[in-house]
Amino acid sequence: MASVTGITLFREKTTVHSFSFDAGSEGNAAAMSIRSNRIAMTLKAPDVTETVVVRGQNIPSTLRCAAMVVETFTRNPMVFRKDDAVDWAEKWENRQSSYERKFVPESWVSLHHAGNTLFSTNTSRHIDALEALAQGGDINEQLVRRVSQTLFGRDEEFVVQHDSQTAVVFTPFSSYHRAAILERRGGRTGSFAVSVHHPPKPKKNVRYDTFIHFCADLIEAVNVRMFLERIKAMVEENRISGPPITPAQVQAAMDRRRELVAYVNAFERANKVSYRPERPELF
Repeated sequence: MASVTGITLFREKTTVHSFSFDAGSEGNAAAMSIRSNRIAMTLKAPDVTETVVVRGQNIPSTLRCAAMVVETFTRNPMVFRKDDAVDWAEKWENRQSSYERKFVPESWVSLHHAGNTLFSTNTSRHIDALEALAQGGDINEQLVRRVSQTLFGRDEEFVVQHDSQTAVVFTPFSSYHRAAILERRGGRTGSFAVSVHHPPKPKKNVRYDTFIHFCADLIEAVNVRMFLERIKAMVEENRISGPPITPAQVQAAMDRRRELVAYVNAFERANKVSYRPERPELF
């Protein structure tokens, strides 16, 4: 039987500035700058243990990609060892919303196993090089420095910064799954936890990947609500900030919020769900 250990999503920022001693160099330059969310998962089945890394531009998409991997491995634990490769691009296409495809073009995800990039919607040689060396392990400044020397040469001096913050922590227990979620509200940081309890036997337990996907919907619903609140505030204050937003995008965001809330409500009706300290506002 396949199983997955606890999963942690980190917000990560990696920056490398190079200082060349070459007379023709322009000096201080941002040689590498990566902002992404990152999950390293350990997947287990009899005689099989795999470490898989998922990266993404935003948290909901990163979680959905992780749920896709968990579901695929649960159905076939040999998926990463078979000669016939999985069409991860097709699987992801079926999970991405039309709203994200049209109005969040900057969104991307990537999947890495044993140092190889299996799938990416935004190819990055910097991320590929980091994951090739990390081999599913943690990213730290020492590793970033080694990658920088490989990519840019050993005749350079580098200032390396790597920051990592916990954003979501999933913990599977025998009787329930729990997710602790850190959220940002108007420059402040808050948190809440959500749990789904398994039904009494002989009913089947709530699938881990289904719960991860539910949390992605929940987080995106909160994000879309906050986006619409910012739009409302700008209209009321007669001001414009940030990139232009069209009426079509506002309507699409409202439709997407209704869709997400419907998903969340359906999951809550079908399962015993509890929140601490309370359920976040979705409308």
